[in-house]
Amino acid sequence: MNIDYSLLKKTFHISYLRPYQQLIISNILNCHERRQEGRLLAVLPTGGGKSLCFMYPILALKAKSIIIYPLLSLMNDQEKRFMEAGIDTVVLKGGLEKEERKRRIRHIRNVKSCAVITNPETLVAMKDRSELDVLKGFDIAVVDEAHTVITWGETFRESYMELGNMLEELSPKMILAFTATADPEITRGIMRSLFMNRKTYIVHGTSDRENIFYHAIRSLSKMQDIRKILSNRDNRPAIIFIESRKTTESIASALSDSFSIRAYHAGMDKDMKKEIEDWFMSSDNAVLAATSAYGMGMDKRDIRTVIHYSLPQSVPDFLQESGRGGRDWLRTDSYVLYYHDEKSPIRSIFTGGRCIRHGLLEAMGEESAEECLGCSSCIRDETKPAGEEEILRYIRHHPFMRKNSIAKGLTSYSPLFRKRRLPEWTADEIRHALDTLIEEGHVIEIFNRLILNRF
Repeated sequence: MNIDYSLLKKTFHISYLRPYQQLIISNILNCHERRQEGRLLAVLPTGGGKSLCFMYPILALKAKSIIIYPLLSLMNDQEKRFMEAGIDTVVLKGGLEKEERKRRIRHIRNVKSCAVITNPETLVAMKDRSELDVLKGFDIAVVDEAHTVITWGETFRESYMELGNMLEELSPKMILAFTATADPEITRGIMRSLFMNRKTYIVHGTSDRENIFYHAIRSLSKMQDIRKILSNRDNRPAIIFIESRKTTESIASALSDSFSIRAYHAGMDKDMKKEIEDWFMSSDNAVLAATSAYGMGMDKRDIRTVIHYSLPQSVPDFLQESGRGGRDWLRTDSYVLYYHDEKSPIRSIFTGGRCIRHGLLEAMGEESAEECLGCSSCIRDETKPAGEEEILRYIRHHPFMRKNSIAKGLTSYSPLFRKRRLPEWTADEIRHALDTLIEEGHVIEIFNRLILNRF
């Protein structure tokens, strides 16, 4: 069965497919035409057009399908996209009134083709209510963001670990799994838990995003580094990924005097999250301070900068989050900020002096290109820690000042310069920076030079 490019153009406004998209779609169409059972795992980079790989076959085949997503926000976003493509779409999720749930199940049972959007918890609840039979024998079952089967299923989303058995019970003709990041361990876990170690066609694109330039900055003040990066208008819209909700709120508050910024995290109610999502999606100048609650499937194409407030804890998570940027395939910058004593299992990728891009790809079990396409280890740029030059210059001119006096001198008004030297810094930030510079030997180096110059 051939791909209908006129349908692609009319519905998705696309006149060509990327090689991996063409390979995946052709495989799905051929399995359907031959009436073969099929299993496929596709690992494509974030922004690589994964949704089209199953949306087009569902539309072209008029297939009855079930698509399983990890997040309600992602389900809502994808419902709009399916409906815009002219696909009859039914969402099954928790919190539906009893009569409304019955109406939707009745609709699924009565129509010849539709796309059912749901999540693992809803499937488990349907099994408990003996409603699962309405989903049996579908043409296509899709598990999107399939890495969460392992990364979440083995920690806080137990329903994911039942997904493989439920798909066996539903017996769809094709089971498709899509993800942007799957290192060898995650891939083995998906094969074991989702595909039950059965024969599966694997399409593994590179995790490399050529348009993303990776920076690692040993920071003296992360807040001031963020200000410095985002002060360039070309670096916005931007996302700052932060581990804790509390820090997310405090950073958004501290930067609100300089930027159009909002906080976003899982502790917010759904109406507030929806409001912030809409605000961010529609702005060409916004900054979002977010936990990992923001991300998967959010298709804002013009994000120019992604900042990680701390050293990432895993390569797949980092690639997922940095991949939120540059979905228009224009130049995008990904920054990792870290303090000199900060810990992470993958710290060496960002601090070891080797090519960051090669280190990320090697961790994903992929071969890297011989020439780096852009990282701060290979292509030296002008990105330096905020405040470092100013603080060291002040110490050279006042080598015998105490720490508190240096902090006061750098944050107070200077008659000579007719301004504050570091106007947005606090005294605590200066003291923290001094401690770092002392531990790293920069201050003693200044003293040594002064002593040598006397003789």
